[in-house]
Amino acid sequence: MTQLRQAEVVLPVVECGPGGPVSALGAIGAVPWPRRTARPRDPRPVRAVVLENERLIATVLIGRGGRLHSLWHRREHRPVPFSAPTFQPVSGGPVFAAPVGEDTLRVWEWDVSRDLPYQIDFVLPEGEALRVDTKVRDPRGHTEWDELPPGDLIAAGSGWGALELTRLGVRLPGTPFTGLGPDQRPWLELLRGNMTATDPELPPGRSLVSAPWRQMLESAPENWLTAYHLGVARWQARENEAAIAAWRRSIELDVSPWALRNLAVAEFGCGHVREAAELLTAAAWSTPAVPDLSVEAVDLLLAAGQADEAATLLRRVPS
Repeated sequence: MTQLRQAEVVLPVVECGPGGPVSALGAIGAVPWPRRTARPRDPRPVRAVVLENERLIATVLIGRGGRLHSLWHRREHRPVPFSAPTFQPVSGGPVFAAPVGEDTLRVWEWDVSRDLPYQIDFVLPEGEALRVDTKVRDPRGHTEWDELPPGDLIAAGSGWGALELTRLGVRLPGTPFTGLGPDQRPWLELLRGNMTATDPELPPGRSLVSAPWRQMLESAPENWLTAYHLGVARWQARENEAAIAAWRRSIELDVSPWALRNLAVAEFGCGHVREAAELLTAAAWSTPAVPDLSVEAVDLLLAAGQADEAATLLRRVPS
């Protein structure tokens, strides 16, 4: 008989929620560094669901995008190799999750980078191997996922799916996308034509980069925050010069460490290590509450041969 239970897996991860220490530095809020190795993170518990029958134990990370974490052969006491599915969700945060029948875990989320909702079923029938079924759907279509309905939710995902449905003015029967929250509030404002500028020292939150949001950013009243997000959208579209222009404009409107940091990434990508280090150091000194900015700046200062400056900055990083 197949059993389904909730669990926790301890992994080295980055906290990406609104209260996380690097909520503006990862892929959700800033552009990534080119050709640099990510620093190891302290281990943290991640929510998971374990499916097991008499042959296999499958662990799915519902706190990290609904990814299959491990597969264990019970009788042979060994891990079972598996291939990653063709569709890899970008989301690294929590997903919606619910049991379906007695042998299936279903997860949903909205992949904001692709502007697509996805559903993954992890099916482990009694005495059989694990099957993973993935479905993506054009949210503008009106066809339903016609399947066995899920049970009660055991985990809730983000509010980005609810935001996209609000933008489209549609419903998606069979999906659980609800829960608009503070992270979505600036984008709800943008739907009404304006995104209010926040304190530039506060993290700017996730940048939405799909074409509809980019068009709204380009037509909205200009402030440091809209220019910052527009730069991220352009960078993701590989329009690097236009992205740099947007971040420079953001700084002209109001200096923020987030635009300074992204300009540092751009300079570093062009091989201008010293210029990148100067920009990132300025960002780090302006925002002591975000130690990851200081850690990144120390790395660049050392690469630029500025050990004394790196030591000075390192002294303010919590151990």
